[in-house]
Formats: sequence, C-alpha cells, structure tokens
Amino acid sequence: MNHQQLRPSQFITTYGPGSIIETRSGPVVISTVDNVFSDNNLALADFEIRDARLITSPLLNGAGIVRIPVNAEIRREEDYPLYRSEQLPYWSLCVEHRILYLNRRRCPQCPPATVTFDREKAGREAIRFVRVCTNGHLDDVDWHYVVHNGPRCANQPDYYRWQGGGGSLRNVTIQCPNCGAPPVNFGTAYSRDWPCSERYPERGPRPNQPACAAPARIVQRGAANLRLPELVSALTIPPLASRLTTVLQDTRIMTLCGMLLSRNMLTETEFRQSLGYVQPPLSQAVLQFLQQCSWAEIEQAIPQVIGTASGAGRSLKEDEFNSLRYAATYGAPPVSAPQIGAPPLFEVRLSELRRFYGPARRYLLRIVPVSRLRMVMVQLGYRRLDPPNALLVPVSFQSGDRAWYPGVELFGEGIFLDLEDADLDLSGTRFPSWLQSYNSTPTDETLHPVHVWWHTFSHRLLRALSIDSGYSSASIRERVFLHRQTNGPTRGGLLLYTVQPGGDGTLGGLLALARNFDQVIAAALRDVNSCSNDPLCEEAFPSGINGAACYSCLLASETSCEQRNIHLDRVLLSENLP
Repeated sequence: MNHQQLRPSQFITTYGPGSIIETRSGPVVISTVDNVFSDNNLALADFEIRDARLITSPLLNGAGIVRIPVNAEIRREEDYPLYRSEQLPYWSLCVEHRILYLNRRRCPQCPPATVTFDREKAGREAIRFVRVCTNGHLDDVDWHYVVHNGPRCANQPDYYRWQGGGGSLRNVTIQCPNCGAPPVNFGTAYSRDWPCSERYPERGPRPNQPACAAPARIVQRGAANLRLPELVSALTIPPLASRLTTVLQDTRIMTLCGMLLSRNMLTETEFRQSLGYVQPPLSQAVLQFLQQCSWAEIEQAIPQVIGTASGAGRSLKEDEFNSLRYAATYGAPPVSAPQIGAPPLFEVRLSELRRFYGPARRYLLRIVPVSRLRMVMVQLGYRRLDPPNALLVPVSFQSGDRAWYPGVELFGEGIFLDLEDADLDLSGTRFPSWLQSYNSTPTDETLHPVHVWWHTFSHRLLRALSIDSGYSSASIRERVFLHRQTNGPTRGGLLLYTVQPGGDGTLGGLLALARNFDQVIAAALRDVNSCSNDPLCEEAFPSGINGAACYSCLLASETSCEQRNIHLDRVLLSENLP
C-alpha cells in the first residue's frame, strides 16, 4: 500500500503540498490541500480554524484557515489514503545491475517478475536526485537531456548504464546503451545548471511548454533546502481567549452578525432564530453551546470579535507582547469568571509570578508562567534552495470568493520573560556592529541589537530548560518580542512554550520550573563565555547573519527557532549579562 501516516501538525510545520514523503512503496509528492475536501465531499466550514487577529493580518488579508482532516473524524479506515500523491522521481536505480531505468517499467537485466511491473521494488529503488529551481519548481531529472547534453537519441532508450560509485559523484558516469554518445560524468552534471520544466507537481501534470527563466539544479530529494516551509503563527490573547469568542469567530456566524448589525436587527430573537438557517448548517454542539450562553454574554462578545476582525494592519507580535506584559501586571483573566466554556485559552496566575536577578545582577527578570495558551500556526507557502532569493510558492487554494490556507491549532503552556525594573542597555563591542546591520535594513526588526540579545538569551535557555522540564529542546519553542518606541527605549521579551494538538494541552513541565527559574538562568549563562569551537566561534564578527554562534554553543533545532538560527551572537550576550 503506497501510503504514509502524518500528524496534522507535521503537515504544517515540516511537510505540506509540494513536499516529498517517503512511503513503503517509494517517495511521493503531496498534492494541494483542496483535493482532500473535494475527493471526500467535506465542507470547509466544518474544519475552519478561527482566529480573527491572524485572518485580518496583512499576511492572510482575510483568507480563511482550515485544519487538516484525519481519517478517524471522517470515518475512514486507518490505512485509507486520504490525500492524493504522485510518485516522484520517475526513475529508479537497480543497484545489482547498475541500471538507471524508468520505474514504470523494470530493470531490463532483472529476471521477469510474477507481475508485469513490480511497483514496490521500483519505488524502493527510486533514484535519490530531483531537479529544482529557486522559483519553486520541482521535477524529475531529465536524464535523456543529461546523458545526451540535449535532445535524446533517435532510439529513445528507457534505461541507461550507471557505472562507478563510491563516496563521490565524480566517480559515477552515465551512458546511453543505444548510441555512441560519450559517458557523462555525473559529478559535473550535478554542479551545473539545467533547463527548468516549470512544474509544480502538487498541481498536476507538466505544463506544455517550459518557460521558467530560472536555472534548475540537481539536488538530493532528502536535502534540507529542497522545501523550506514559510510559517506564521499567532497567540490567542484577550479579549478573544474564551470559548464563546472562539465560536463566534466562525465565518458563518460573523457574516450573520454583520448582516444583522447592518440592518439594525441584532436582537436575541433574531440572532438565535437565524442560527438555524446558516449554510452550511452549524453543528449541534455549537448550537447547543450558544443556546446555553446568556444573551448578555453574546451581546458583549460580538463587538469584541467584529472589532478585532476589522483591525487589519496591526502587528500580531506587538499585540501579544502588550497583552503578556499586561497579564504579568494584572493577571489574565483578572478575575476568574464562571462562564460557560471555562477555562480560558490564555491564563496567567499572578500568584505564580517570580522575579530573579541574573548573574551580573544588572536587571530584575520577571518570570511569568502562562498556564494555558493557544497557538494557531499557518503554512503560507514554501521556498526552495536559497531562502533570501527564492520565490515564495503559496499553498493556499481558492474556494468560492475566498482563499484558504492549511493550519493547525495547538494548546499548551509557556513561560514569559521580560525586564521589570529597567530597560536593556547594550554597551558591548558587538553593539555598534549589530546596530549598523539594523540601520542598513531597518524593516528587519530581528537585526536590532535588542532582538539579537533576547534571541540569543532564548537559545541558551532552551538548552537549560530541556534538562529539567521533561521536554526535549526540540519540543520547546521560542517567540521573541521587540517593541520600538518613537521617543523611548526599545523593549524586548520572550515566550518559551510547548504546545501540542488537542484541548488538554501539555502537562506542566515548564510551569513547574518557574519557582526555581534562577537556577535555569544560572545554568544557561554559566559557560556562555566558552565554546568547544573557540577561538573560531568567538572571533566570528557579526556579518548581518550571525556573530559567535555554532551548533556547539547556540544553534537550536528547526522546530524551536522561529528565525532559522540566524541573527544570534553569544558574545553580545556575554558582554551584557543580565
């Protein structure tokens, strides 16, 4: 069976349309998300993820967010292939006879199988090279063109001789069995550019005429830069952190409320009666929940939801930073309300807040446990090969008059850190270099020295937290905040959190460390002045990407760092210890 099981969160964070997945029958490419809904006759509204702040942000610009269906909830057996896929690459390498052959045929020197075509054998022998370009196109290597350095020979062979091997591609030659063309050195072919086929395999067959001007390269299908997903995430914050406001953010309900408001008919009777006529129909669980809520609660929540939905253009992270700082002062919610749908999706208990000095005793760090949080993560698209210069290929699809992006909602816990009694004062020798990098690119706030300091501090804490929290460093994520004031200091902070699918969230491993977080800080900064790669690591001067940062001292896993391990500097932190 040509299938592979994936978790919905994996589909968003790592894979998705256009990614190559290894299955038991060989590698395949996942198709676009809309196919799963059309193939299985599923209504998008039943799988909508509601987050008004994220939807109205400039990144989504009103597009919807849809979660990934799983087999169990649509009553399909576990091994049913829910998502379309296409086999890629199309060529296989018989390691026994050193023959490169089309995997829709078979190796010409292997004994005939009991069936005409052994698909699983051909899939297991799939060649490990594909062709990609920076515009996001992906296709099989045109071996006919490579071997003949142009159009194929008149005999049109469906296999080639693969000779040599070893640890280097320069030891491999490929030769046509039908013509007298000289053997082609694969190492040379691997290092040069080739014509692009202008194909996105997730969208269907090849186009009729290749027209992509970007040169294509041959890369390994398991390369880390083959597909780099572009993610955007948002933390659910007050006033939209209750179950009622989450339910009201359903596109169907928001459309109904907007229509009733425009007609000056938003009354309890009209609202409750109109719910039964919404199309597609609302689920019985939602209708029952809204019937249990008092009209006073609904009437108060509707302006909050609609007001947030009309607030496009505001910074997601700036809103979250302000909300976290407010919660650190007053709690969230300030008073626990016995409303239906409690507990809230964002909770900070002031009784658990702690304050500690760093090793230099320069700043008082405020440690704020966030006992409940909800994070919505959306995959906007992906890039291939070189992220700074590569084109973003969107993974959205159109349904009616609205675009939709795949996403996932995650629940968990976290710890928020900021400075309570002073602003960060950077005066080390690295500060002018980072400030110069930021001034040359002022739109990139991650280059600001204050952001670099907090980002570096975050990576040191990630390593220290993994020792005692019960979570691996790859399971803890960061969210670094920066607030620039026109006539005031630049403030920063960070949220270290762990989340997982499901409403129960996580088990409190991070929260339990808050009361003794001074020990975590001490462990994180104990050896910040040294690295096993010194003096090479320490002497790395800020280049606009990184300063002193390597895998031995600072770099984190891809799932933890929100900036792909760039804009870090251990020396900037050590020169300005808290």
